[in-house]
Amino acid sequence: MQAVVAITENGYQSISLRKLLSSLNLTTGSFYKHFESKTDLFENVAIEISKSFSVQASSQLRSNADALNRLIDLGEFIIHQMTYAPNLMEFLLFNPSVIPIYAKKSDNHSFGLLTLTHQIVGELIEQYNLAQSENDLFIKVWSFIQGYGILISKSAITYDRIFLLSVAKQLIREK
Repeated sequence: MQAVVAITENGYQSISLRKLLSSLNLTTGSFYKHFESKTDLFENVAIEISKSFSVQASSQLRSNADALNRLIDLGEFIIHQMTYAPNLMEFLLFNPSVIPIYAKKSDNHSFGLLTLTHQIVGELIEQYNLAQSENDLFIKVWSFIQGYGILISKSAITYDRIFLLSVAKQLIREK
């Protein structure tokens, strides 16, 4: 999809609908036959990118690993994507026009990485018999992975698997 290429190369903020349509030799009318708006296009692109990342992440999770190690595998995948596909990850994680897809956990158009993270967090709660809510633990895990990934992607720090594991253990520890 040309929109994904444009986002990958230049970031989503610089996408002009007019330029995108011109590069595809499409008219504005043909665009509006398929999408209601640029936001609608972005939501559809985000769903496709997220599905792709979710499939890739799932294939990298060790199926025989416990929930904690699966979380570390997922964290490594997300951090890797934030480092090597920064424009796509910024588009997925910080683009205000795609935020509505985050709330669609219950349907087939959900944000795959969030769904996968929720699944692993649920496994952690079950495996460690945790009393904290799935939502609270999800927020802690997701916030840490994003923040840690940003620091690494901006070369403020270097990745350390032992640190990631240590923090993950602290996040699941009951207070």
